[in-house]
Amino acid sequence: MVNEVGSTNSELLEHADDYEHGTVLCAQRQTAGRGRHQRGWKSQNGGLYFSVLLKDQKDITGIYPFVLLSALAVVRCIHACATHGVAIKWPNDIYINHRKVCGILAESSTRGNTSHVVVGIGINVNNKVSHLKDLRHPAVSLSECKEGELNLNELLLRILDELDLLYADFQDNRFAEYLPELNRLLYSKNQEIELIFGGETRLITPIAFTRDAKLQCVEKGVKKEIFLGEL
Repeated sequence: MVNEVGSTNSELLEHADDYEHGTVLCAQRQTAGRGRHQRGWKSQNGGLYFSVLLKDQKDITGIYPFVLLSALAVVRCIHACATHGVAIKWPNDIYINHRKVCGILAESSTRGNTSHVVVGIGINVNNKVSHLKDLRHPAVSLSECKEGELNLNELLLRILDELDLLYADFQDNRFAEYLPELNRLLYSKNQEIELIFGGETRLITPIAFTRDAKLQCVEKGVKKEIFLGEL
C-alpha cells in the first residue's frame, strides 16, 4: 500500500512492464481518481482504493464477466456492514439502500498485439460522504452504515481472497454459475431507471445480467442487451 498516488489504475497501466500479472496496488489517497467518462472520484483518506493488473489479455472483452465478479467479491465482503439493501448497478457501481458505496472501473492499454487490463475498485469505508452535496448520486460509506470504523487492511485482504477464488472460477469458464446470485443483486430490477450510456441519458428497465456480462433490459418497450464496451 502506498500513501498517495494520482490513480492506481493509471500507475499500473502506464508502468505495466514494471509489474507482474496479478499485481495489486492500493493507495490511502488518490489525487486524480476517476470514474467512467473521466468523472472525478473523491478519494478521501479513510476510503479503500486499489487496482488489479491483468496482463497480456488476448480478448479484452472477455474480461467483462470478471468485472461483474469483482463487484460480487466486494458485496460478499461488506454484508457484515449492510445486511440489506445492497445491490449491483450495471456496469460498475455498488449501492446500499440507493446510495453509492463503491465504484469499479476497468481500463486497458494496447501496444502492438499486447493488451493489459486493470480493474480499479474504490470503496467508501471510513471516509464520511453522506453529507456531500456535489455528487451525481447520493453516497454512503461502510462506517456510516455500521456506525463504527473498519480496519482497511483486513477488508482489503478479505476482498482479495474473494477475488482470487472468483478469478479462478472465471478462468475455468464458470461465470454462468454466479448469474443467479448476481441477478438477485441487480439494482432496480424490473424498475425503470436512468442510465448514462454512450454519452446520453437513457431510460431502461434492468431485467438480468447475461452470460457474457451484458445487461438485458427493456428500453422504449423493446427488450435488448446493452454492452459495456469501454475498456
